[in-house]
Amino acid sequence: METQKKNKKKKNHLPFRLNTLFVAVFLLFSILILRLGVLQIVNGEEKRQESEAIKKEEAKKEAPRGKILDRYQRVVVDNKPYFTLTYTKTSSTKAVDTYRIAKWLSQHIKVDEKKVTERDKKDFFIVKTGVEKLMKERLTPAEAKKLNNEKEYKLLVDRITKKDLDTLTKIDRQILAIKREMDAGYAYSASPVKKNLTDREISIISENLDQLPGVDIMPDADRTYPFGDSLKTIFGRVKQMPKEQQEYLAALNYDRTDQVGISGLEAQYQETLRGTKEKSIYLTNPKTGKTLGEPKVIPGKRGKDLVLTIDMELQHKMEKILEEEIRKGRADRGNELMRSAYIVMMNPKTGEIYTIAGKKMNSDGEFVNDSYGALFDAYEMGSAVKGATVLTGLHKGVIHMGEYIYDAPLKFGSLTKKSHANMGSINDLTALKKSSNVYMYNIVMRLGKFSYNTKTFYGDNRYLGFDVMRYYFSQFGLGVKTGIDFPNESTGYNGGYTNQVGNMIDMGIGQFDTYTPIQMVQYVSTIANGGYRVQPRLVKEIREPQTENHIEGKLVERFEPNILNEIDMDKNYIHRVQQGFWEVYHSPGGTAAQYFNSSKYHNAAGKTGTAQVKKYDKNGNFIADKDNLTLVGYAPYDNPEIAFAIIVPDASPYSGTQAVNKHIGQRALETYWALKKKTETEEQAKQ
Repeated sequence: METQKKNKKKKNHLPFRLNTLFVAVFLLFSILILRLGVLQIVNGEEKRQESEAIKKEEAKKEAPRGKILDRYQRVVVDNKPYFTLTYTKTSSTKAVDTYRIAKWLSQHIKVDEKKVTERDKKDFFIVKTGVEKLMKERLTPAEAKKLNNEKEYKLLVDRITKKDLDTLTKIDRQILAIKREMDAGYAYSASPVKKNLTDREISIISENLDQLPGVDIMPDADRTYPFGDSLKTIFGRVKQMPKEQQEYLAALNYDRTDQVGISGLEAQYQETLRGTKEKSIYLTNPKTGKTLGEPKVIPGKRGKDLVLTIDMELQHKMEKILEEEIRKGRADRGNELMRSAYIVMMNPKTGEIYTIAGKKMNSDGEFVNDSYGALFDAYEMGSAVKGATVLTGLHKGVIHMGEYIYDAPLKFGSLTKKSHANMGSINDLTALKKSSNVYMYNIVMRLGKFSYNTKTFYGDNRYLGFDVMRYYFSQFGLGVKTGIDFPNESTGYNGGYTNQVGNMIDMGIGQFDTYTPIQMVQYVSTIANGGYRVQPRLVKEIREPQTENHIEGKLVERFEPNILNEIDMDKNYIHRVQQGFWEVYHSPGGTAAQYFNSSKYHNAAGKTGTAQVKKYDKNGNFIADKDNLTLVGYAPYDNPEIAFAIIVPDASPYSGTQAVNKHIGQRALETYWALKKKTETEEQAKQ
């Protein structure tokens, strides 16, 4: 009885399971049929086209470049929007097709004809007249039979005469100019035909786009500079890809019509500033080469933004100060050749450059910005480098801290070498404070193993003094690349080993090898921060594009301070030179004390310099003896946050005209602290 009940229970479950199975199978078949229907009805045409296509072709449209902003989010390089007429040809486009469209466009737009070459004119004449017609007229049957198509056409081109080209009318030349731009790009790549379309041109062309296959009107942009020419040479230039870079950039997926940075930060950060192009994916028919259906469009994106370390307000104020001080300096006797000045201000701990200003007066008496010169123009910097000379002497043990040396003129045959005054017995601190040349000469002679008494080298290497100084000077950034994020910076000029003794000791006072202003600010920063050579930086951050309501974009990368090397010297020696630099600015007799011994300069320290140079004209004729006036410094002395280097070339050596560099230094520090206080006040007001 119990067994019968179990069998009955199993029979009751069986129909239920079969029904469940049938329902599941029905649902699966329904889903399958629905999916097949979607593929055939909804996506059928697309899949058919894909099956017919031999490959996918991409058409790309240029995207705007990223903006450049200063450290306080002020836009310094922007994009000015406009519309560009473009043409995208396909693999099946023929010359007659572009000719027809160019002819229509010539009635409504004008394009510059300067790029048109003689070969362009010959090709155009052939298209206009008709290839087949000209083949019959200009080639013999034997030539046509013997040559392949390529050689046939080349021979035909050679037989187009000047008389033929003279038949081209003004309208023809305009059609040709337009057609040339249309033909310039690759297949499926949008070539710009005309930029900055007028509203009327946009309206007429837009109404006829359906009759102009391949023609489009695209938003475009040019670089604009809200702060005028300030730092423009540092920002760099953007233009169509140069021929010499085409092969390299093509490997990076560039098109030859692309706009690229060719100098300055535009080139240094090309990949960052470059936008992501809009892509249109075309399917092509294997037989006809024609496109199948509408393209699939992948939107583009503007390039990333650069946030600079530069304070544009400080930059503008320093440019104005340089102009004013050059004009005032030129009013002094003999300063008619003093036409330029440079200053670089940098955080000595982080390497962030706050300003990099240069001004140069042209022959018309007008000033042009020359920030570029602070990176590339090298000068003999004079006594400003004596900190490196003293540190090298202390480190190599040729002098010791507090050692006294008698400062009196030195004679080398008929040559006399001396300081600006006979100082008597002085130590290393006084030598820095009063800028003794003779003290430095003695250090260098000992480094080079040269005996002043016997006037002979007692070492095996007559060039030892040069080599030792250049090795240790390079640890401060003198004579080597600073590592700044800018293309192809100068390293200055290495004078070699000519006239070993005289030039060797001159190198110790900054009057042989030449250095750039950016090298000098790195040098003084290395002393200021206790011996760490920090990489200078112009770019602080990379961010996603700034939004339209001027909210900064998402942070992509922040550049942290980069220590290139720690100088191989005892910290006590560095502190000793720091003390000497403080005495230059504050102690009685210091060469800059009368200018900086005030609390308003926040206990600054540094070193002055005067390099005696000879000026020659373009033909090599001597003009006059002149001085390069230099000044390096930092503040505050005990916890530096700003370092600077100033160079004023070609000043008069007359007494009373030697203060232009110090006046610039005074005003630079006053301006820096005033702007810092202003910024702090504004930040507090926002909180």
